Amino acid sequence: MHYFFYGTLCHVPLLERVLGRPVVPMLATLAGHDLRQACARSGAGAEDLAFPLLVPGAGRVEGLLVDVTPAEVLRLDYYEAGHATTACAVTTPDGAERSARVYLAESGRWLPGDLWDLRVWAARWGDVVTEAAVEFMAGLDHLPPERALSRYPMMLVRAASRLRARAATRPAQRRRVPVPGDVEITRMVPAYARFFAVEEYHLRHRTFAGGMSPVLERAAFISGDATVVLPYDPLRDRVLLVEQFRAGPLARGDANPWSLEAIAGRVDAGETPQEAARREAVEEAGVTLTDLIPAPNFYPSPGAKTEFLYCYLALADLPDDAARPGGLEEEGEDIRPHLIAFSELMALIDSGEVENAPLLVLALWLERMRPRLRAAADAGTDTRL
Repeated sequence: MHYFFYGTLCHVPLLERVLGRPVVPMLATLAGHDLRQACARSGAGAEDLAFPLLVPGAGRVEGLLVDVTPAEVLRLDYYEAGHATTACAVTTPDGAERSARVYLAESGRWLPGDLWDLRVWAARWGDVVTEAAVEFMAGLDHLPPERALSRYPMMLVRAASRLRARAATRPAQRRRVPVPGDVEITRMVPAYARFFAVEEYHLRHRTFAGGMSPVLERAAFISGDATVVLPYDPLRDRVLLVEQFRAGPLARGDANPWSLEAIAGRVDAGETPQEAARREAVEEAGVTLTDLIPAPNFYPSPGAKTEFLYCYLALADLPDDAARPGGLEEEGEDIRPHLIAFSELMALIDSGEVENAPLLVLALWLERMRPRLRAAADAGTDTRL
């Protein structure tokens, strides 16, 4: 059974993940059509959707022709939930016309936007969408496709986190330098997956004595990478904190679930940690950051959580009216800013009122960097005091 792929599934690594096998496709073209960026009727654009619509037009759409089995059609139908197939006639490079099935988006749901370019999409989204397809396709036998689609944005976030983790070079002067075979995963069960995910592992790992451990059962709480940033005005010697209600302390039984924190938020798929830091500063406090100064990055709780924090100090102009209450209403955020002197920040740490680990790390890092930052600021022209 021939299928013609014209959009993101023309990215061969993604197509192979969805089908579950290597693919040797044939080139083909579909006449009388254009590829347009899908835009939601709510106003979302390329950054929100990043997939194309096949629409009637004067052009010729290049794509891939693949022969698939009935079992593979089930996999494709699952991945392409929200699309339906129809027959089409495509032309191969030898001039032959072939009949094929093609997936079309649900009529009336999306609006066509600008022309869509596979190369542009692949450069920005190809790797992360291919990685997310692993988690998406894992739900084939137990998760209805509409529920998988509702979780897809967070799958992209988790996929981007995994890619950053693999690409990072980690120093290992004291700790073990792993080699292939040091960890054997015999089974992985996706126990839960919505905004967060929980994965259960059966595994063995190399021991310090040189052998292998017995098979262990371990669970990991899967969340995307996040960015944390502490804005600092070196001329005024003050910082910007935010305060908000937190469910974690409440669930623990804490009498006060309101937390003093540095600005923080999830690193969305398609953005860098630095971009996320600047975006969150605007969303949470209406503050524009200038220089971002890297601080220690870390796992807050590596015994059970995958979350990895990218931390920064940020130079900012922080007069008395610098910040505003913030947060995204659609996410139920209610955030109050606090402009305080560095000395008060350290006093809050001494008293125990600051209980947030990323803020503690950044405050201590600022204490280390502060003399240098203040000296550099004093050497410039002071127009704010």
